Amino acid sequence: MVIINKKNSLDEDIKVKIVPVLVFLLFLLIILSPVLLWISEENKELNVLVLDNTVPDTKYREHRGLFWILNNEKYVLEGKNYNKKIDYYGFFPLKDKKYEIKKVPFNLENIDVIYLADSYGVYEKEFYEENIEGSRSKLIYGGMYKDDLAAIQSYLKDDVTLIAEFNIFGSPTLEDTKLKLYEILKVEWSGWIGRYFYDLSEGVEVPVWAVNNWQAQNRAVWKFSGPGFIFADENDHIVVLEQKKDITSKGCVMRYTEEGKKYFGINEDIRYNYWFDIVKPKDGAIVYSSFLLDLTDSGRQKLEEKEIPLSFPAVIYSTNEDYTSYYFAGDFIDIDTVPYIHWIKGYDLFSKWTSSNQDEFENKGFFWHGYVPMLKKILFDAYENTAN
Repeated sequence: MVIINKKNSLDEDIKVKIVPVLVFLLFLLIILSPVLLWISEENKELNVLVLDNTVPDTKYREHRGLFWILNNEKYVLEGKNYNKKIDYYGFFPLKDKKYEIKKVPFNLENIDVIYLADSYGVYEKEFYEENIEGSRSKLIYGGMYKDDLAAIQSYLKDDVTLIAEFNIFGSPTLEDTKLKLYEILKVEWSGWIGRYFYDLSEGVEVPVWAVNNWQAQNRAVWKFSGPGFIFADENDHIVVLEQKKDITSKGCVMRYTEEGKKYFGINEDIRYNYWFDIVKPKDGAIVYSSFLLDLTDSGRQKLEEKEIPLSFPAVIYSTNEDYTSYYFAGDFIDIDTVPYIHWIKGYDLFSKWTSSNQDEFENKGFFWHGYVPMLKKILFDAYENTAN
C-alpha cells in the first residue's frame, strides 16, 4: 500500500507556481528600478534663464539637449519640469509660418543660471522653406541684441552662473555688443570658425556660401569629397583640409587641462565633429579644455599661412565676486537625436557606455562623454550655491 503525502505534494505545486512569479517580479523590479529611482528623487528648484535666437522650427535643436538634462536631473522651474517649447526667451515659431519674439525682461527674480544657447538667428529660407543646401538668405531675427544683453547683465550678481556657447560672437551680432560679451566672458574671438564635415562633396553637407567663396577666391572648381574640415573667417575667406591629405584619423579632439580634469573629473580625449570658433582667453580666465587638430605637414602649412592655431580653447572659465562664467567654443548643445523620455535614472551613463568617444561620423559620443557630464557638474554647483 502506497501512502501519498498530500501536504508535501501541495507544497511542491505551490513552489512550482510561485517561483516563476517571483522571478518575473524580480526581473520587473530590475527593469523598472531606474524609473523608480528617478521618481524617488526629490525635485530641485533651479531658475535657469535660456536665450535661444535660433529656432527655425519646432525641433528646438539648439536647446532641447539642455532641457533634457535639466529634466533628467530633476531640476524644476516653479515646481514644474522644464518645457522646451515655452521655457526660454528668443524666437518662437508658430503655426502657418508665423512667429513671435520673447525678449529677456528686466524684472525677473532669483535667477540662478543663464544659458545663451545660440545667436546665429533665423533666416527666411530656413523658416519659410527647406534650405538643405545651406544657402544664405535674409535675416528674420538673430544675433545678440543690446536690450537682451542689458537685461542679462542686470542679473550678473549674487553668484549667478553664466554659460554661453558658439555662435554668439559672429554675424549677425553687432561689433559693440560683441566687445561687451568679450569682457563679460573673458574671451576674445579670432574671427575664425570651423567645422568637420563627413562629406565635402558639393550639395551634400557643405553650405553653398562656402563652396562659392572658395571657388571665387581660388578661381577653381570645387572637387572635394570625403571627410574634412572647412575654416571660414568673418570676411568669408575659406580654408579646406581633406582627410588623409591634410588630416590624420584623429581629426579634432577635445583634451582637458589639469584644471579641467580636476573640476569635471573627465580624463579622456573626446573627438569633436561639429562647429567651433577659435578664441583665446583674456586675463583672469582659465582654460578647462582645448581643441587639438591632428594634421599632416600639408594641413599644418595651410593653417599656418592663415595664422590659424593647431590648438585653441574649447571651454573657458572665469569668476569674480558677482558671477561665474563658462564659454563653450563649440556648438556643444546641438545634437540631432535626444531621448524622448527623461525619467530614467542613469540614462546618461548608459548612453556613455554604449557610445564611442572617438566616433568619426556623429557628435553623439561627444554629447554623452563631454557635454552632459560637464553641464551636470556646472548645474550641480549652481544648485549648491542656491542652498548656501
